[in-house]
Amino acid sequence: MAPQIEPFYAEVGRRIQHLRARAGLTQDGLGARLQPKMTRASIANIEAGKQRVLAKTLVDLSSALSVEVSELLPRPAERTALRRVDLHAELTKALPPDAAINEVAETIQGQRKRARG
Repeated sequence: MAPQIEPFYAEVGRRIQHLRARAGLTQDGLGARLQPKMTRASIANIEAGKQRVLAKTLVDLSSALSVEVSELLPRPAERTALRRVDLHAELTKALPPDAAINEVAETIQGQRKRARG
């Protein structure tokens, strides 16, 4: 069974990956900038949301990427949406796959409409 990816860490990983690419760094290059150094595989796991990140590591990553720590973290509204999607996923586990996909998609569309006002 594959490890479950928590939405919060998936979003943190997505942000790290985006900022790393924007800085023109490889996963190896980013890992080499950290103290202690981190392997390419660890950076890949963080970017994929498969590995939780310590607070110290977030600070080190933000420094290595020349950004504020806050740029690595989902904003409060995004965290609320991530929790809703995560909770919704738990509630739809008992549904057939097609019904679960439709239910989650409808929830996300509703959140987008509410966010637009």
